[in-house]
Amino acid sequence: MSALSTEKSSLYKEILDKIAALVTAAFGLVAALAWNDAIKAVFKEIFGTADAIGPMLIYAIMVTIIAVILTIIVARAASRAKSMMRQEIFQCKLCEFTTKIESEFIEHTMKEHAASQDKFLSK
Repeated sequence: MSALSTEKSSLYKEILDKIAALVTAAFGLVAALAWNDAIKAVFKEIFGTADAIGPMLIYAIMVTIIAVILTIIVARAASRAKSMMRQEIFQCKLCEFTTKIESEFIEHTMKEHAASQDKFLSK
C-alpha cells in the first residue's frame, strides 16, 4: 500500500471515529433531554399534575436504555467499517473461524472459547 493510500485510509478512519462520537453525543443529548422540564409539561398535560414522578421516571429510563442500545450499535458499525477498510483477516487460533471484522472476532472468542469446566483458552 502506498503512503498516500495509507494516509487516505487513516483519514477515513479518523472521520468514522468523529462521526461515531458525534452520533453518540447526540444520543446522549436525547437521553439528557428526557429529564428536561419539557417532559414534565407533557406529563402535566396527560396526568394533570407535574408531580407524576412514576411515569416520568419510566419514560426517562426507556429513553436512556434506547440511547445506550443505539450507542452500542453505532460503535459496532464504526468498528466494522474500520476493520473492513483495514483489510486485515482475524483468524482464531483455537478453531477455524476467520473474519475481517474485529468485533466479530472478539465476540466469537468470548462466546466460543470462554473458560468453563469443559473449555479452556489454552486448548
